[in-house]
Amino acid sequence: MNDNSWLHLTAQDPAWTLPADLAGVDSFGARDCGWVEQMQPFIAHLCPPEGRVLDPFCGFGSTLVAAHSQGRAGIGIEVDGSRVALTRQRLQRLSPQAAQQQVIHGEATAILPQLPPVDLVLSNVPYFGCRWPDQATAAQPGQLYASQTYAGFLGMLERLLAGLRCCLRPGGWLVLCAENLRVGEHFVPLAWDLARLMADRFCFVEERILIYDRASQPAAPGQMRSNRAHEYALLARHLPPAIDTAQTLAVLQAMQSAHPGFVVYGSFARWLHGLPLAHAPADADLLLPDDPQLLVALCHWLEQQGFALTCWGAPFSAAMAAAGAALLPQRHYLRAVRLDREGRLVRLDLCLRDERHDAARLLPRAVIQAGLPLMPAELLRDAS
Repeated sequence: MNDNSWLHLTAQDPAWTLPADLAGVDSFGARDCGWVEQMQPFIAHLCPPEGRVLDPFCGFGSTLVAAHSQGRAGIGIEVDGSRVALTRQRLQRLSPQAAQQQVIHGEATAILPQLPPVDLVLSNVPYFGCRWPDQATAAQPGQLYASQTYAGFLGMLERLLAGLRCCLRPGGWLVLCAENLRVGEHFVPLAWDLARLMADRFCFVEERILIYDRASQPAAPGQMRSNRAHEYALLARHLPPAIDTAQTLAVLQAMQSAHPGFVVYGSFARWLHGLPLAHAPADADLLLPDDPQLLVALCHWLEQQGFALTCWGAPFSAAMAAAGAALLPQRHYLRAVRLDREGRLVRLDLCLRDERHDAARLLPRAVIQAGLPLMPAELLRDAS
């Protein structure tokens, strides 16, 4: 794989394509079957020779065929039982070795905790708004094609990404392929929303644009439509993103001067104490007291300092904090992120203490260092 930002796919190798008779069994005629050639470069480049590839939306098994072609072991998860049977037939026809690729029938988020560690997650994401002809299959839990709303669809993707963190090895790669869509007369930025969700859980690296040859038609004057002859391969790694520790320390010192009362714990506190770390801090964890006024003031202060606030991936704001604690989920957690023009990243994770989630009894007297109240991570193991 070279450093081009695009991959031009011109033709499929007949040795790897889905046989016509198997395609005819599918309710859609296998129109959403991915190209093996689309997956092969990522497997060859990102998965070690003895590594394992996972496709959580296995579909017709194109990723597993590609893994077999590159000498890698593969695991595929598919919620549609008919496609599971079709994939197994496809692999059996290729060779006895290909048939050893693992195909699991079920809902991905339920299966992921049971899997061995994998080195590469590679998949085409199901598209929102697809009308599934088999109503029994569409009603199955975890069937993204059955999502009635786009918000619900993104929520299912977010839960999947959380599950993938459990089985993807540290340093492993996540590559998800998706298009932006038109649903009815509305543009739906699926690929861009998916990239945002990936960046919230993983260290987002970049994208590759996958380009297909497709016949074009003249556009009428004043109209702008696309034949969707491209999609995005979104690449991320299971690595802690590197924050700028000096900038983070400066922000915390300024925050303490403006709004004291929080405790710093976790990896950043360990780093300030000079304690051993498995890796550099990926964020600064803050424990806040049960003080709604302080929360509102901190949110206003962070917004003024150029931070974007989110609550479990969803946008948040000081105005929402002022509206009341009922708007916060029971896990009581906020994230604040700022990237400046020099490329310096600061990420703060704010844990909100309340009467039901009170960690104060676990804390001894705070240690004062560098003008900040600090707490080593092991003292908050049960509260983090």
